[in-house]
Amino acid sequence: MRTVFGPHTQRVLEVIARLRALSPGDVDLVAVSWKHASADDRAEAWAQLHRVTSRDERYPILAAAAAGRRAAMDTARDLHRTDWAFWAAAWDAAAAVAAADVIGSQFDVLAAPVAEVMPSLAHEQVSAQSPAHVPSPRSQPDSVPEGQPSVPKGRSSRARS
Repeated sequence: MRTVFGPHTQRVLEVIARLRALSPGDVDLVAVSWKHASADDRAEAWAQLHRVTSRDERYPILAAAAAGRRAAMDTARDLHRTDWAFWAAAWDAAAAVAAADVIGSQFDVLAAPVAEVMPSLAHEQVSAQSPAHVPSPRSQPDSVPEGQPSVPKGRSSRARS
């Protein structure tokens, strides 16, 4: 496989595929989560990404971000969802996955809104030594810790507060 998006091309492609499979509720949840996230934290995460990468290293990261945004735009159009915050969240998340081994804790800042509907992004950062697999959004239900109320797909307890 060609590594168009850097060493994490496979993971980026999996995230893009999952973006295309989201429901209207998932899209809305991601958009709301992105809007509620700190713009300052997001700006710092992008600044960190620029500090720790060369121009040549940033090219595949930005290509991944653009591909994520395009997938989100296509999904939003197909689902009649026009909120640009969803596109922005996909841009951030795809870049975070492509740059996971160099941005450290900033990964969570960029990936968090999409991680609302793709929990594996919140729990597994990619390392250059062991790329993680992103399961299909419809193949496995998220596990709910014992004693916790179940939250319907496309909803989060954080989004309801």
